[in-house]
Amino acid sequence: MPRRASSPDLDSRERLLLAGLALAEREGIRALTVRAVAAAAGANLGSFVYHFRTRDAFVGEMIERWYAPVMAQLALAADEGGGPVMALRRVLLQLVCWMGTHQAFLSHLLVDAAAGEAGARHFLGSMDQRHPALILALIRKAQQARELCQDDPMHQMVFLAASAGGPVLMFHLLHRSGMAPPELARALSVLAADPTHIETRIGWALKGLTP
Repeated sequence: MPRRASSPDLDSRERLLLAGLALAEREGIRALTVRAVAAAAGANLGSFVYHFRTRDAFVGEMIERWYAPVMAQLALAADEGGGPVMALRRVLLQLVCWMGTHQAFLSHLLVDAAAGEAGARHFLGSMDQRHPALILALIRKAQQARELCQDDPMHQMVFLAASAGGPVLMFHLLHRSGMAPPELARALSVLAADPTHIETRIGWALKGLTP
């Protein structure tokens, strides 16, 4: 029988996950090493191996730990009532605001997946079972209720995502690269991440899809 983890063991597991998230947000997932995570968490290498066995297992659990809260929030937003378009509006607003808060980690996740990082690739490869599936279901319900025009739900989801969330990632990439002049960067930061402007973009996009 596997022995039950004691309280100090649980504390060290939590510290390792939090330290990994902080490092990944600053430097990217590819920069994570077992030694660096253990040192940042104030834990020894044996504790890392005890809890996670391998680096890939740690990265997978770390990403899931980062993502799980937003998926729970989106599911709640979808069930608040008011019709499918209202639910879709709430879900998109929460999702894009979350993207703005986590834009550094998101950009690292995409770049690292493209570079072959296994944990990032696995997470993105399962995206059809995550929030896109929830958004597609709401779009189909809205079409059935004649609240959205009858067209390919996937195409409509891509349009909504690009309209609402595209500016967030675009601003972050421009800001990190230093390509945007300071005044333009400040203006873009407000337009990209301010909830009022995000809600305005979502309203424009949904209006464009109204029959």
